[in-house]
Amino acid sequence: MKRKIDRRKFLKQSVLAGAVLPVTLRGNRWDSALPAAAEDASTNQRPLVLWYDKPASQWVEALPVGNGRLGAMVFGGNVKERLQLNEDTLYAGGPYDPNNREALQALPEVRRLIFTGKYKEASDLIGKKMMAHPIKQMPYEPVGDLLLEFPGHGAASDFRRELDLDTAIARVSYNVAGIKFTREIFSSPVDQVIVVSLGASRPGQINFNASMATLQQAIVETAADSTLIMRGRNGDAFGIKGALKFQARVRVLGQGGATIVEKEHLSVTNADKVMILIAVATSSMSPMRFPR
Repeated sequence: MKRKIDRRKFLKQSVLAGAVLPVTLRGNRWDSALPAAAEDASTNQRPLVLWYDKPASQWVEALPVGNGRLGAMVFGGNVKERLQLNEDTLYAGGPYDPNNREALQALPEVRRLIFTGKYKEASDLIGKKMMAHPIKQMPYEPVGDLLLEFPGHGAASDFRRELDLDTAIARVSYNVAGIKFTREIFSSPVDQVIVVSLGASRPGQINFNASMATLQQAIVETAADSTLIMRGRNGDAFGIKGALKFQARVRVLGQGGATIVEKEHLSVTNADKVMILIAVATSSMSPMRFPR
């Protein structure tokens, strides 16, 4: 990859360039009127595809999936996959009254300063006596990470990760010891879950460990139905104590092989196919009712 282009710039330039000249997107480069290479045939047939030849090394390089409420940043690692999870009602703090109780008493003096042309003094008094406490809104917070570890996948070849902007599906594919491994990730607006589908070109080759991590105050446990459960509370901010509960559940559905339930993680061995369903909800007027 010779030149980086962020997603916002890509979308803006694709509209402008399409009206001026024929453009082929190759990796992260814009090449005008170049012949299509054979290995890029699938990308040329799907022009709105962002693709890369290595995993994301930082958050801004990860590929987003989401349904308006539930989203993830997909890092696409072959040895360790990270899905950073978001839910749109998970903010810091809790219910509070931002009104400044000194505002009414200060109002006559503010008016007097304005009418006498002392605008700076009036502005300073407004900032001190009339603005909200806290003056900032509560910050947005992430839920945490789903981590998938794939033993023996360090020597991968033909690596590719992509995001199809038409279908909103993120994909990862690579070869290890002659076996092609694939991952597809999307967020369903109908079922309100993130779906991760794992496959391999030969049966019985899917092996991984699944766990969860977060910076929130939370615990992670497992259930007998091959489910990871994270229960937690949001953080404090600007003197407002966190009062929001949240819960994330990760259900692993394997075809073939075995799923072993440990205390804080799940292990999948010798599976043919695996589907992972991720659901998240909070206690903030959410239609999902996990937290208690």
